[in-house]
Amino acid sequence: MRTAKTDHRQRMVRAEVLWPILMFLQKGYGFDTHAFLSVRGLDMQTLQTKDTQINAAYLAELFDEATLFTGDANLSFKLGEWANPHSLGVFGYLLLHSQDINEALQKLCRYYPLIGRSLKPILAETKNRYKLGFMFFFEGEFTPLGKYQSEIHLSAALSLINKIASEKIIPEYATFRHAKPSDLTEYKRIFGEKLYFDEEENALIFSKESLAVKTLYENPSLLRLFEDEAEKCLGMEIHGGVKEEISGLILICAGELDFSLEGVAKKAGLHPRTLQKKLKDEGSSYTQLLTEVRKKLSKRYLLEKIDIGTIAIYLGYSEITAFLRAFKKWYGISPGEWLASEKSVK
Repeated sequence: MRTAKTDHRQRMVRAEVLWPILMFLQKGYGFDTHAFLSVRGLDMQTLQTKDTQINAAYLAELFDEATLFTGDANLSFKLGEWANPHSLGVFGYLLLHSQDINEALQKLCRYYPLIGRSLKPILAETKNRYKLGFMFFFEGEFTPLGKYQSEIHLSAALSLINKIASEKIIPEYATFRHAKPSDLTEYKRIFGEKLYFDEEENALIFSKESLAVKTLYENPSLLRLFEDEAEKCLGMEIHGGVKEEISGLILICAGELDFSLEGVAKKAGLHPRTLQKKLKDEGSSYTQLLTEVRKKLSKRYLLEKIDIGTIAIYLGYSEITAFLRAFKKWYGISPGEWLASEKSVK
């Protein structure tokens, strides 16, 4: 049992944690995001600026106001269950193509920085069980999640698991740091019957047998492909300049079939014109980086024996002929000829 609550009032977190929640509430319920932000001296453009920090207390305040506005006390669970691997780019494909749920959760912990740097998922193994939890990670320190954040992220993790699992996965039990709510209906629906509150941590505890369940979309070849790209993206996040970072974001957007400047700029937290200027300062351009990414992926897809029509779609071409012309311009031969030459070398 916890003996004291942590005071989060002055703790700061990256604004990226607020952005998807605001979008969910605005689109789904008509919540006035502008009014909420303006009272706190913020706006949507500021939230999208890279590395913007906000008071962590705003997260709880947002859900308190949204709950009053909608009359729905279960908004955090609905946001969590909204999570879908198909909308998470390279990160989502790593989960989809894992061998089993255990491997998928290992990938989730390893590559979570690709979708958010403020949270740190932690998968711990004991003799008979696995424990999955989330912590805020900021300036080298770990801090527990509050009530709403624990509800969102634990339900989101479970939602992702069950959208890729070949059978229903239910935790053996779940623990929460906050006090026991008066109504446990939604908690039991999502997490099962065994629930513990006022505990030391927010966590889902699974049997080892449940995490050995196979995924629906297991594909070792595609898993290796996307893991290679994810590793490069992680390296770019830590070590690279703007050029390397944008190349990594284009790869992530490739998994969403969105190669637009606007889409990549949004992920970078930059206005499209600002992104183009930064690339120009480094002697590059968005078009050049997009071409480099397409060239690299085209060869990888060919080696993975993906058909030409599908490759064209994966690379953002509306017609096969457009991809064939581009490939011949890059390499001087057709995709079929290139693949045949690779086989002959081997």
